[in-house]
Amino acid sequence: MAKTSPGIDQAENLRKIVSGLKERSEKIIERSVRKTRKKARLIAVTSGKGGVGKTSLTVNLAVQLGQRGYRVIVIDGDLGLANVEVMLGIVPKYSMYELVNSQKRLSDIITDGPAGIKFISGGTGIIEMAGLERQKFDKILQSLTALDNYADFILIDTGAGITKDVMKFVLAVQEVILVTSSEPTSVTDAYAVLKVISTGNTECRVKILTNMVDSPSEARDIYARLNTAAKKFLGTETENLGYLQKDSAVSKAIKKQIPFLLGYPKSPASKGVREITERLIENTELTREPEGVRQFLTRIYTTLSSS
Repeated sequence: MAKTSPGIDQAENLRKIVSGLKERSEKIIERSVRKTRKKARLIAVTSGKGGVGKTSLTVNLAVQLGQRGYRVIVIDGDLGLANVEVMLGIVPKYSMYELVNSQKRLSDIITDGPAGIKFISGGTGIIEMAGLERQKFDKILQSLTALDNYADFILIDTGAGITKDVMKFVLAVQEVILVTSSEPTSVTDAYAVLKVISTGNTECRVKILTNMVDSPSEARDIYARLNTAAKKFLGTETENLGYLQKDSAVSKAIKKQIPFLLGYPKSPASKGVREITERLIENTELTREPEGVRQFLTRIYTTLSSS
């Protein structure tokens, strides 16, 4: 029987020690990653009526967050109009519909946009998830939960108004940006959205953004009226996210299908979005960690399935 030399035994023991250390190190790193991994901050951007610049704000807010180094995904949650892709001048190959109905992967439906942002065309895919068997929904949910690893911020551009489909998005998130303009009907409709949120999602933090105003004082007055009414009649309070003044650069950029932050970076609208973004980033009102994609989609599935 051949004898093993002491040198070979020593080398083999050393390899085992190194292998053991590497294995333990990988497990420590894996546990550390699991502990430190944060869920994406989901924010629904909505309005009481159309025509108040909600989608333009969403896109430019995403671009500014991207320029600040954050990973951002925009989900077009408007079931009737694909406004986000029109605003960006990009036609995605697939949407959420194909993820639900055609066995496409999550990576297939994510489209690259400017400034490093990404977006997903929702189509009717999210609402159609309500009709899935629980087992199939769980499979889709598992896939979409990976969005927490893709993004720091997920902005959901909802449709306008208080229709059932729009409210399902709004009532499923912890944060809402409610966009209004100075038009009396817009302010009234914004209050109607606040009323629905106050009864259906008491944990939600609503941030008011006043768009297309003539002056800062007009914006302050609109916010004051909305917040006072919310406190007096709904027993809730909102946050003032800021305002954007009327700016011709916005309509010019929309016609060119580019974000005004990129096409007109020195415009008043661009300056306003940068200030709003800083306020959003520095927000300290959240008292708990973001719930992430899984909770958001589970709420939508549960509420739609039972309605």
